Amino acid sequence: MSVCDKPIAICGAESTLGKEVVKKLRASSVEIRTITNIDLRIPPPVLAKKLSSTKAVINLYGEPYVAKWKGRYEFDIYKSRLEALRAIGVALRYCEEQPEVFLTLSNAMVYDQFEVHDEYSIDYGDSFMTEVGRMETDEAIKIERQSFSGRIAIARSGYIMSHEGGAYPLLSKLARIGWGGRVDDGYQCLPMIHADDAVNAIFYIVNNPEAKGIFNLTIPNMASMNEMIDAFESVLGKNQHRMPKFLIKFLAGRALCLLQQNCKAIPRRLTEAGFVFKFKSVSEIVANLHSGIVPLTDAPED
Repeated sequence: MSVCDKPIAICGAESTLGKEVVKKLRASSVEIRTITNIDLRIPPPVLAKKLSSTKAVINLYGEPYVAKWKGRYEFDIYKSRLEALRAIGVALRYCEEQPEVFLTLSNAMVYDQFEVHDEYSIDYGDSFMTEVGRMETDEAIKIERQSFSGRIAIARSGYIMSHEGGAYPLLSKLARIGWGGRVDDGYQCLPMIHADDAVNAIFYIVNNPEAKGIFNLTIPNMASMNEMIDAFESVLGKNQHRMPKFLIKFLAGRALCLLQQNCKAIPRRLTEAGFVFKFKSVSEIVANLHSGIVPLTDAPED
């Protein structure tokens, strides 16, 4: 099925998830209006022409979390997301015909590290990821209050597991040489979602006129780092050694905090709405990606 019959504007098409979304749109013959970082700096009335008369504006823009954090990189992560949200928010006011929905990506690690969190949780953490996630939520709420007539959706995503980038290629390479073992005790939960499910969830939200507010984009069956290691050992038939601290620091710098942070987020709203996950567990995700066959299927029927 076609995901929609009107154009879709996407900001952050070069991100890991953005590449997967673009694949889906092209396969469905949907008109794509790409919003680049240059577009975010043009006068708002000009940007508004790209956003006007679209089915949805999907914002996936921002410096990637899975990278080597050094220098002012945390500032770059925060600033890139804030500037994109504010530029789009102002431009939406100038649209002759506003989009039906504005969906923006956020992170599932906004919550504290102790409880199990669904979308109704207000128990936030005190980490950098929390700071970014709360800013994104606040800016989205501002857009809703500033004369935007459409729906606002905030997708709080775990790690996007894909061959296109993000955490999986790095973890897979380490696992193949036997260094994909635990960080710390390995009991910390790592929020994640297969790229196929993330894309289908986004278009499920876009096409559902009742869908608005916060949605957790994470697998239904929470997984610890130890469970992820077990999944790699199963497909590779190779025991994994503990990740050496010097190797992690060389690869990730201060981003080591991501692998150390515990996050128990569940997709309650998607599950209750009847969304069907293709990959519900980390073992299913790793087995599928290891096979090298990652088809993007049609989104589930509304």
